Amino acid sequence: MQHIFTDTRVLDARARETYGLTEDIMMENAAAALEQAVLAHTGSSTDVHLNRAAVLVLAGGGNNGADGYALARRLASKDIGVTVCAVAEPKSPLCTVQKERAARLGVRFINVEELDEYLEETSIDLKVIADCMFGSGFHGSLPAEAAAAALAANACRDAYKLACDIPSGLDGSGNAEGAVFHADETVTMGALKLALFSDRAKDAAGHITLAGLGVSRTAFENGEAAAELLEEKDLRLPHRPRQQVHKGSFGHVAVVTGEKAGAAVIAGTAALNFGAGLVTLVHGGRSGVQVPFELMAAEAFPEGTSAVALGMGLGGGESTAEAYCGWLREHKDVPCVLDADICRSAAIRQLLEERSRGTVLTPHPREFAALLAGCGLGTFSVQDVLSRRRELMQRFCSAFPEAVLLVKGANTFIGTQRGGEPGMRLYIQTLGTNALAKAGSGDVLSGLTAALLAQGYVPLEAAAAASLAHALAARRIRTDYALTPSALIAQVAELGQAE
Repeated sequence: MQHIFTDTRVLDARARETYGLTEDIMMENAAAALEQAVLAHTGSSTDVHLNRAAVLVLAGGGNNGADGYALARRLASKDIGVTVCAVAEPKSPLCTVQKERAARLGVRFINVEELDEYLEETSIDLKVIADCMFGSGFHGSLPAEAAAAALAANACRDAYKLACDIPSGLDGSGNAEGAVFHADETVTMGALKLALFSDRAKDAAGHITLAGLGVSRTAFENGEAAAELLEEKDLRLPHRPRQQVHKGSFGHVAVVTGEKAGAAVIAGTAALNFGAGLVTLVHGGRSGVQVPFELMAAEAFPEGTSAVALGMGLGGGESTAEAYCGWLREHKDVPCVLDADICRSAAIRQLLEERSRGTVLTPHPREFAALLAGCGLGTFSVQDVLSRRRELMQRFCSAFPEAVLLVKGANTFIGTQRGGEPGMRLYIQTLGTNALAKAGSGDVLSGLTAALLAQGYVPLEAAAAASLAHALAARRIRTDYALTPSALIAQVAELGQAE
């Protein structure tokens, strides 16, 4: 896992004070990292150019712009035609100094009015566009000239687009009110920033590269992290180290079926393929449920149930929801996954008030909005959830300590607040792809989580591992449109093959 911070300007100031670094030294390290990223995409001497490889730097008037001028100066000594488009006049002292240094080396400057002509002239030679307009601390919408520059750059499909620290247009929460620079890569300075992991940032930040500013990462990250970034290496698959075992050694998952029984079948199949020893579909006497031969079926929860998955395709019947929630309230030692329709049920509030421990909830944004309302925590739109996800997760986790909340999206956020702790622990998983935007994907995730709970994983670990497995399996699907739940489950079963 890697630490993620809300505002690294505090870390910048502490590094200067503690290690005697000047802003100029730190800026030179930032420019060197940007230079390395640029040079990786300027091509070789055998590439076809009308003139020579060209790099465009979009520079603002603050210290992000200063980074851009420093980058341009460093590139000027290479066989590269570097041009700076100033979207604002220098305002910070360092920006003024860096622009003067770049000018002395003969760097070409243009303004936004000249940008279209420049892009037309260099359409073949232009290899990289570096966004150094606005960085951390930006809020609101981009000024007109910066917005025009960002949109013009976004339209250049053949140029590699690089953002300095954070793509211009994103604010400190990763939201945007207008135009945003869309980068192929963001070189972020010093430490990872929370703004880079919002859903809005998923299409804007591209690949995230962390650049050091003159001290080690451990020395720089001398502060409290806002979140932890889950990585592939954090996945612990449910391998079976012992040989003297039987099916009961790996738990019994009970998946409740409802109006749309297919959702429960998907979840149950996923659970069976992720290590659960037994899986039973609990149909409550509902007729017509087609049960695959590898799953079992029962009218009620079987004796020895190790974990429950409830909500997938359940439907809106409150009496049904209340009956199953009542069983869970009576069996507080049985962990459960709550998803989909149960998040909209009036019964969920009492359930959480009586047994938040051992409970994992996996709503998508609309379901999370319904969950907040049903639990008396406020009325919010889907857009509110998307733009204020961390804040609203904190509200929920404070109200129901020990519950684990996994909110799905372009990036997955997993939060929990343990009793006695002042705030929520937040984990972010960014490995999922747009292939998962398909009916049934969430049912697979619920089944994976239930399987791990049945095998003894603690709820937070189960949610994190299931989320990672879900995402990594999706990445093994060759096309971004052809994923199906069955194909996803098949790939989950293959994750451990290379180990």
